Amino acid sequence: MSGRKVPRITNLWSKVEDEENGAWLSKVTIESTKAYAYEATSLENGIMIKGKGVVINMPEGIIGVHDGLLREVNIKHDDNDYATMEIIQEYPAEFRLAAVEGFPFRLEAAFDRSYLRGLLGGKKIVVDPGHGGSDKGGKGPVSLLEKNVVVPIAKNLEETLLRAGADVLLTRRTDQDLSREERYNLAVQAGADAYVGIHTHASADSSVGGAASLYNPFNQQSVTLARFIQEGLVQKIKVADRGITSLPELSALGEIPAVEVEVVAITNLVEEVFLRGLTIQERAAEGIFNGLIKYFALNGCTLKVS
Repeated sequence: MSGRKVPRITNLWSKVEDEENGAWLSKVTIESTKAYAYEATSLENGIMIKGKGVVINMPEGIIGVHDGLLREVNIKHDDNDYATMEIIQEYPAEFRLAAVEGFPFRLEAAFDRSYLRGLLGGKKIVVDPGHGGSDKGGKGPVSLLEKNVVVPIAKNLEETLLRAGADVLLTRRTDQDLSREERYNLAVQAGADAYVGIHTHASADSSVGGAASLYNPFNQQSVTLARFIQEGLVQKIKVADRGITSLPELSALGEIPAVEVEVVAITNLVEEVFLRGLTIQERAAEGIFNGLIKYFALNGCTLKVS
C-alpha cells in the first residue's frame, strides 16, 4: 500500500453539545484523511477505538477533556500496527459511534450526559457573583473591575447547572449593591445544598497570580467542595494553583457547604488580560461545574473519583 493511500489521523477534538431531540452529549471527533476499518471495545472506565494500519499524524499521548463526563483521550500506536484511541470517562454513559464520510473523514463518539442530571438534578445551588454597585472589588492594572467580570462567569455556571437539572439561584444579574449578609440570607432561605461565590484575587504584589478556593470552616464538607472545585478550575484554565484555605466570614452560612472561588488574580497584568476573553469566562465556569459534579458524586458514583 502506498503512503498516499494510508489513512492518517490528523486531528482530534471534543465538545459538549445539544441535539435537536434534546439529547445532551459529550462528543469526541477523530478526523482522518480517508475512511478506515475500526472497532470499539468497552473498558472498565471508557471505550477503546482501534484502527488497523492507520498512521497518526498528530502528537500522540493524553489529551485532557475534563468536560464533567469525559476525563481524557489517549491516542497512540500499539505494537500490532493499530492506532488506538482510549476515551476515559469519569462517570457511566451510553455511547454511539458514527462515521461521517467526506474529507476529512470523521469518526464521532457521542456520550450521553444524562448521568450528570442524576447527580445534580434538584440540587439547590446558590451562585454569587461578588461585589457590585458601589463595591467595585479588585481592579486590574489597566481598568478591569472585579464586580463586572465575575457576572458572566456566574451566568455561564448557572446555564450549565440548569442544563444538568440543578435548581440555581443567582444572587445578582446586574450591577447592584448587595451586602454579604443579604447574599448569605438568600442561601439560607433557599435551603442551599451548596453556595459558590465567584471572585478574583486582589494583591498589592502584581506578580501574584493563579486560582484559589476559600471554604466555610464551620462545615467540614466545604473542604471537600473547595478541593474539587479548585482541582476542576486549575485543570480548565491552566493557571497557578494557590490552593484552598478557610474564610471565616463563610461561617455565617452555618452547615451549608460553601466556597468562594478566586478565579485568577485581577491585579496580575497577564491574568487581567486573560479575564477579558470569553474563553476564560466559559472555562472557569466549566471547571467550577466539574468540581460540583465530583462533590455531589462522592457518595454514589460507580466509577472512581480522583
